[in-house]
Amino acid sequence: MLVRWLALATALTSVAQCEFLSELHACPDVCHAATDSSGWTLYNRVDRLNACNETMLLEFALHSPLANSETPRLFACTPDSTADPKQKITSVTCDSGSEFDASPDLVWSGDVASEKSDTAISLVETMHEQLQKDSDRGTTLKFGYLQKAIVGVYAGGEIQPQSFADEFFPKFISYLKDTQVPQRLALQHCATDAKHIVGIVIDTTGDLAGVQDVVKGWSLADCSSDWEHKKEGWSQMTLQTSQKLHKRQVKSPAIAARDTCEYIEVFAGNTCGVLAKKCGISGADLTKFNPKKDLCSTLKPGQVICCSKGNAPDLRPQPKPDGTCFTYKTIHDDTCDKIAAANRITVKDIMAFNKETWGWAGCGDELGSSQVLCLSLGEPPMPAEVSNAVCGPQVPGTKRPTGSTKLADLNPCKLNACCNIWGQCGITDDFCIESNSTTGAPGTAAKGKSGCISNCGNKPKAGNLPLEDFRSVVYYEAWSTTRPCMNLNVADVQKKGDPKYIHFAFANITADMEVDISDVEAPFNTFAGLKEGGKRILSFGGWAFSTAPETFPIFRQAVTDAQRQKFADNVVAFLKLHDLDGLDFDWEYPGAPDIPDIPEGSPEDGANYIKFLKMVRDQLPEGKTLSVAMPASYWYLRGFHPITEFEKVLDYVIYMTYDLHGQWDYDNPWAVEGCPAGNCLRSHVNITETKLSMSMLQKAGMPAEKIVIGIASYGRSFKMTKEGCSGPMCTFTGPKSGARKGRCTDTAGYIGTAEINEIIDTNPDVEHTFDEDSYSDIIVYNKTEYVAYMSRDRKAEWEGMVIGFGWGGVSDWAVDLMDMYTQASDEEIEVKYCGDSFDTLDDLAKAGDDVPHLCVNIYALGIMSKNFKSAMSAYNDLIDDGYDDKFEVYERYVNETMYDEIKEYMTSHAEDRFHCLNNDEDDKPVSCPTSIPTDRIDAPDRITYVLDDQKGFYKDMMDKYGVDKSWIKFGDLWVYVDPGCRPLDGNVTSCERYWHGWPLRDNEHMRVPNPKETISGAMKNLTDFGNQLDESAYDASAFLYTEDISDALEASEMPVFMVESAVEQMKKVMETADKITAEYKKSMIVNFAAAFLMLVPAAGETIGALGLATIGRVVMLAGEVGNAAFGVYGIVEDPESAIFSIFGALIGVRGEMGFARAAESRRGMSEKETSALGKFVQGRMDSAKSVQARSCKV
Repeated sequence: MLVRWLALATALTSVAQCEFLSELHACPDVCHAATDSSGWTLYNRVDRLNACNETMLLEFALHSPLANSETPRLFACTPDSTADPKQKITSVTCDSGSEFDASPDLVWSGDVASEKSDTAISLVETMHEQLQKDSDRGTTLKFGYLQKAIVGVYAGGEIQPQSFADEFFPKFISYLKDTQVPQRLALQHCATDAKHIVGIVIDTTGDLAGVQDVVKGWSLADCSSDWEHKKEGWSQMTLQTSQKLHKRQVKSPAIAARDTCEYIEVFAGNTCGVLAKKCGISGADLTKFNPKKDLCSTLKPGQVICCSKGNAPDLRPQPKPDGTCFTYKTIHDDTCDKIAAANRITVKDIMAFNKETWGWAGCGDELGSSQVLCLSLGEPPMPAEVSNAVCGPQVPGTKRPTGSTKLADLNPCKLNACCNIWGQCGITDDFCIESNSTTGAPGTAAKGKSGCISNCGNKPKAGNLPLEDFRSVVYYEAWSTTRPCMNLNVADVQKKGDPKYIHFAFANITADMEVDISDVEAPFNTFAGLKEGGKRILSFGGWAFSTAPETFPIFRQAVTDAQRQKFADNVVAFLKLHDLDGLDFDWEYPGAPDIPDIPEGSPEDGANYIKFLKMVRDQLPEGKTLSVAMPASYWYLRGFHPITEFEKVLDYVIYMTYDLHGQWDYDNPWAVEGCPAGNCLRSHVNITETKLSMSMLQKAGMPAEKIVIGIASYGRSFKMTKEGCSGPMCTFTGPKSGARKGRCTDTAGYIGTAEINEIIDTNPDVEHTFDEDSYSDIIVYNKTEYVAYMSRDRKAEWEGMVIGFGWGGVSDWAVDLMDMYTQASDEEIEVKYCGDSFDTLDDLAKAGDDVPHLCVNIYALGIMSKNFKSAMSAYNDLIDDGYDDKFEVYERYVNETMYDEIKEYMTSHAEDRFHCLNNDEDDKPVSCPTSIPTDRIDAPDRITYVLDDQKGFYKDMMDKYGVDKSWIKFGDLWVYVDPGCRPLDGNVTSCERYWHGWPLRDNEHMRVPNPKETISGAMKNLTDFGNQLDESAYDASAFLYTEDISDALEASEMPVFMVESAVEQMKKVMETADKITAEYKKSMIVNFAAAFLMLVPAAGETIGALGLATIGRVVMLAGEVGNAAFGVYGIVEDPESAIFSIFGALIGVRGEMGFARAAESRRGMSEKETSALGKFVQGRMDSAKSVQARSCKV
């Protein structure tokens, strides 16, 4: 009863007795399910297409602008994946026609949409496959849709589809694969008439109306769309016409007496000159045979033109012999003008013939595809079938009614729910409000509306229940005694508002249909023994029992013919044995097709259920009550159809008007109107939705006096995506709930009223508001914890509303959630609170047994929080106090150290990779110097170093000193000036000594990275972690922490100790920065690098990803002094190390769940990883271990 799978319940509003239910699928049915588009799935919103991630074919009225329509008629299907995509359907045999050359233009607009290129190409390939299978003659018109990528295809009536497919598509697809698709792109061959135009248009922005406009232009012989770029004559192609047009002659008996001319039909773009040529006559003869004054200025597609003497044939449609009108089903490129001209009638005729035609909304934008129209006098026809219609006359297979039955009354919705013009059932205004179009024809509504056609209205009706008969019902959760708090004794339930009915939830049912209370025997015995107060009702089932894999079959089997009698006998016998006052059944839900992880229910579940209840009613002693719980959702309430049969045997119904929204809404595009991701914050109780649901159950046949409205003593909680957000579009995280758990309920997303009140009482930052739309309470605490619930005042107001309406009563889930009834352990009773304070973990360890075990982890977490705050403050102070100066020293030391390392190598190992030449002795080969001279006595010769083993040299420098190849350049090393030398021509350089080819520091490429800015992301994450840690420490001290505190402790070790270590390293930087010995320089380098390396994991990226990989080489320059820091470098360089898992959980997941995951990673750290962090961190870890060894889990 508490947690429900309602992802579809609030939005899916119809059902059909057919194989494919569009409400259960994000995508439409497959295309092979219908021979034409009228059998495809019908939608009335363009944005509905975005819920499907599969390729779809679309059809709609080309000349009814989608941009101007709030409720367009869109037919959609998904291509049949089982069909052979290469299969071609042989077209009807016809004349071969003729070939002509085409030079299509490539046109485009907008920026490149690279992320949509693959999607667009896939869609074009699908359209190519569809065109190859096309057997239609005449105009080719197709649309495809895939994840907001759209393709429109057009070929005029005289173009063979196969020719178009074979010539246009392969070249176009090849081009697309070699380029980036812009926002809109088209390949079009234009002509003077629409019959010879071909084109393909792609849009990557989801603008279906824009694609419609382009294709509509082609159908009207107009290629003048506003394109930003154009490449004329993009490619040469050869197209083939379907066949040569020829003149026709009518020999109908109806007009045989008349002298009928030979004639042709007008197509879009035709002129009198073109028509004369087609007829094979002169222009003068054309006007002679067609003596209409303004003939050439009034030509319309479909119009008949005589090519010879005689009268134009009378081709106007005539009524059928049975008295019905001549019918015509519209196609995608129809207009009233076109239909009228093609059938030799006027637009006024069409308007007059269709005043009573179903769905006739007029000739303007409202003309849709696949509509059945009258083109003559006569009775209006049956409307076209719609594959996904579930009510009304367009349900597939519906026959014409006889007698006085109206079309609107055919196929009524289950539960007497409202049926709208789209053939869908529901209970909201989109289904239940009548609306009239300008034509007044049946099956129509005002523009933008989805008017009701049957069972209209959704206002609940008042009942006549006397106040003294008002039912106050409470549910008691029998398992509540196992919680750490909120442990209401069932004997005390009567004190909670003096309820008239107490429902004990739940008794179980065994596989052999026996009543089982073994899990709740103690509270049940107390309950059964109550002699005063409300009626004692035993409830069976609940959400968990109805849906758990091990128990869900029991209800289904218990009501079957084979088990029904036994089950009824056993539950009644149990009632009599314990002298209970009634039975209540909570089966969630009969016949449900979509509950996760279990098979769908049987269509017979509801009928079997009522048969079982009748058996129970027949056996119950007089005065005993029988009730069931019913869902406040049309989707699931259908399983109880017909409600009138349940009404006959039930005393009352528990109507579950709560859990209307919850975490399950996440990623459900239909859960919340106007919120495609489904994750907009909503209350789980809503007065408007409750009234709609009340109307639904009343209309289905349940008297208001028997309906007990559900109210809630719990809230649905969410983790807000953005701090400080307010308004209807604020969102929550998902898919799993990130909400803070209550300390008693211990369930993310679900929290008791008592826990909510405790939060309000103890948290000074709680924001408490009243949501007028839902008529419920909202609190936000800890900045991003959101809870929607019913306060005591709100429940009283809802109860007053129910009394005022004269309805059957209220049912509260659940009485044990109202107040805090904590049964403390003996130690907690003794300790009462942990009020001492310690500065360090060592101090806590020394306190020994003077600290109660219960308090050890609480104190330790407080110490960790305090130390972390202190370390962060110290670190920031050190950074703010002279950091830039110290970085300059660090940078200088790194450069100097590199010089020293190169010098050491070149004076000790140069001959391993070089040979030397004495420039003063005509480049005579000599041994390479082993030292750099410092006085006149050792005045050096001029030497050139020649590198023999480049690869080996660079490897030596990297392996021994961490010096990268890019840091080195070769040049002249100044070594000495001879003081006794006389400069030649005043040029002092003649007295200087240089060694040429010496490896020098390349200052251009060797840049010592400054980590200060790069590490800012880590500091932000560490600040957030500090807030979490502080919050958790506070909760632990107040006994509000609901998870294992040891998880929080172990998870916090790494961030706390590593930041403390960073502080220690930075302090040493300050101490050694100004000391100039070589060893002090190296120490300063190592400490500076280590101070930042310790913070890298908090940034969530490896050191290489942060651009700080150079630090590793810098550390190597320090030689053995840098070994410890290099160990840290190895860890922060590896994204698979446990350190990154720890920080990832703390930063990404957060809260108790984040601590739990981080603790698991911490426990999985290898000894190698922990030792690499250095002696300081290891010492802190040892202190933590000694403390944890004394703790007990809280």
